[in-house]
Amino acid sequence: MKFNLLKTYLVFFTALYSPDLNAQLFTELFTKLNNEYRQEKVYLQVDRTLYNPGETIWFKAYLFAGNFPSQISKTLYTELTDAKGKLLRRTTSPVIMSGAAGSIEIPRDVSGTVFVRSYTKWMLNFDSSFLYTKAIPILAPQKDGKPSPVATTQTNPLTAVSTSSVIQFFPEGGDLVQDIESRVAFKSTDQNGIPVNITGEIIDLKGEKITTFKSIHDGMGIFILKPRERELYKAIWKDAQGGQYEKILPAAKPTGIVLEAGYRGSQLEFKIKRSGNSPVYPYVNVIAQMNQQLMCIAKADLEKSQVARGIIPTENSPAGIVHITALSPDGKPLAERIIFANLIDYSFIASIDASIIDTGRRKKNIIRIDVPDTVPCNLSIAVTDAGIDAGAQEDNIYSRLLLTSDIKGYVFNPAYYFSNYEDSVADHLDLVMMTNGWRRFKWDEILAGHFPELKYLPENYISISGQVHGLNKTMLAGKELNAVLELKDKHREFLNTPVLPEGKFNFEGMVFYDTAKLFYQFNKDKNKSLTSKANFDIKSDLLANDLYFQKGSFTFYGSLLPDTATLENAKEIFRIQQSELELHKIKTLKKVEVVTRVKSRQQQMDEEYTSGFFSNGPGVHSRTILPEDDPAFLASQNLFSYLQNRIAGLQISIDGNDASITWRGIPTSLFVDEVPQSAISFNPPGKLVENPSYILSLPMSEIAMVKIFDPPFFGAGSVSYGGQGGAISVYLKKGNERTLLVKGLDYITVPGYTAVREFYSPDYSTPDRTDIPDYRSTLYWNPFVVTDKNKHQAVLHFYNNDYTKKMKIIIEGCREDGKLIRIEKILE
Repeated sequence: MKFNLLKTYLVFFTALYSPDLNAQLFTELFTKLNNEYRQEKVYLQVDRTLYNPGETIWFKAYLFAGNFPSQISKTLYTELTDAKGKLLRRTTSPVIMSGAAGSIEIPRDVSGTVFVRSYTKWMLNFDSSFLYTKAIPILAPQKDGKPSPVATTQTNPLTAVSTSSVIQFFPEGGDLVQDIESRVAFKSTDQNGIPVNITGEIIDLKGEKITTFKSIHDGMGIFILKPRERELYKAIWKDAQGGQYEKILPAAKPTGIVLEAGYRGSQLEFKIKRSGNSPVYPYVNVIAQMNQQLMCIAKADLEKSQVARGIIPTENSPAGIVHITALSPDGKPLAERIIFANLIDYSFIASIDASIIDTGRRKKNIIRIDVPDTVPCNLSIAVTDAGIDAGAQEDNIYSRLLLTSDIKGYVFNPAYYFSNYEDSVADHLDLVMMTNGWRRFKWDEILAGHFPELKYLPENYISISGQVHGLNKTMLAGKELNAVLELKDKHREFLNTPVLPEGKFNFEGMVFYDTAKLFYQFNKDKNKSLTSKANFDIKSDLLANDLYFQKGSFTFYGSLLPDTATLENAKEIFRIQQSELELHKIKTLKKVEVVTRVKSRQQQMDEEYTSGFFSNGPGVHSRTILPEDDPAFLASQNLFSYLQNRIAGLQISIDGNDASITWRGIPTSLFVDEVPQSAISFNPPGKLVENPSYILSLPMSEIAMVKIFDPPFFGAGSVSYGGQGGAISVYLKKGNERTLLVKGLDYITVPGYTAVREFYSPDYSTPDRTDIPDYRSTLYWNPFVVTDKNKHQAVLHFYNNDYTKKMKIIIEGCREDGKLIRIEKILE
């Protein structure tokens, strides 16, 4: 795996040596980390903040590797657990455009707080505390026809009353050093980790006051201390409830260095101070990195001066946490500091035009979203009832991908630090940096050459691997394995793969849902004589459901509850929903009419020929062409001459035995029987491009069906331009080999992705034929809204329910270049 590196600076500052061979060592180290051990992180947007038992959580996941959408994993695992970590539900989803979507149904007997956990297989190679975890409050099951109060062990931080105060002190850089002035940050919380505001003073052991301190934001603050030789200091403080506490500060080291850092304009400024007249180390190495990508290499001379200052330009770097480390000549970390860079450069702009908003009963609403950028972007959108979905957004796409996924410890209300661009917010964020540490990088292990053990390799969607036993290499020489993948709907897909001399084989890149049967035998083994002699060990690469996570490997934190009025509204709606459902259960049906619809020829062909992303599933925009529907089809010279000027946006130019097919300037992906028609280009060398020659040579009489997919076509994966120019998929009439009978063949049952559920969005433009009330809390949910340079606008249509008078719309997403967006708006 290869990834783009940030620009590396050789930083020069007062008392600085030029980097020597250490620079090459560090460059090679970070190159290896970036290419072979790139770590992923996940963020989930869910449709609401509060749920009832039995309801569905709709989610959209965004996968990032560093500051950019991840291209590593193609499968996402999302789980629902209770407060003790017991697995309640599990889904697997294909990753499309570095994102995945799905839904999880909440069990009807669950109350209190549940937790959504999401991860990829690749993430399991690293610390499992990085797995995405989100707390979601659930209304308790109903009792006597009414819902109970929210049964939760969490405390609402907005109304919490502290029973005790715990304080932690964090000298900047890591340690206090005697006779060096240092900044000391602190964080005060209650026993549940909720911030507690305090005031206090620092005294020496003789009782003499040295300085005072006071929390500035959410229990955090800072003070200056210059420790004297052989002196200890004590902090004495009071909280808002009048409780008084005290604690001894960390002892200062007799010698060492102190690292200070701050963000100014478009650059980081830092300085290194040493103690005493004679340095312990003649120089230190200074390394700055962001997401395991090297930013700065420097070597500071501490022999001639007690202070060395420097800068790190960051105008070309993305927003994120910079990790600065000072190391001794032998590679021992001496001081560290994390700091957030480019706080105002992490998002892009989009606008919402609520052109038609009608909060009347079952009225139609239209929202237009406009993204002026030319860079492709991927959005998810939720429209909910603001009256019962007013919970505080403690975490969002900004805070998760840029902040909390990379640092140690619990950050209270992290979304606040991306709420605006005020200097005060930036100062408060720096307090978070000083009171937390970087958790994705351990210098001692890396410098010793101890890299993570890679137990799990990235998936190429669903792969089925196997091992043949009982046959020698001579018998296996040149052999191929035929297989038929039979889906639940009896659709069958023919597969073929070579068998290696040691007996291994693999089918990969498959996308199917629920379960399937894989029938198999050796190619050209008519009587199954060779197949019968062999023993096959075949398994899917999807993770099993019984994964064990060591207790404490991830931490659950309580979520911010909505206010009392919102909770009461939610409980009342829940009561009405349950009452109406019970009422309709006992109604007598006067007449039942069973109406069956005959499937169209197109529907029959789609079920027979297509699979995965090529099927007519939710969110797939395609046109189907059948030869029998148009006499001009068989009369055409080739498929591309037939398609010329027939599809809006599709441009086709034919030049003899070659053709150029684009969709508004972007090459269109080509498939025959869902096999990519791509080839390696020699100009430019190594690039994967579409090859239309085979389709040009096909007789029109052999084509059974053609499907045209609007861009972006997710089924293209990483082929050519990744489906940004749409796709043309040609299906040939089935011959004897493709209609291979499976009767008598051995088979195994293999799991696929979790079946996709379509979000229910009623259309009230037609006469209402039901008297069941509409109490949907989520009015609209769309996990894949894609824009690019040719499509800047998305138009959304949805209908109100029976009672909502105020709607909340939340849009989150990312661009191809890693920039993020979040918009929250109330419509009434």
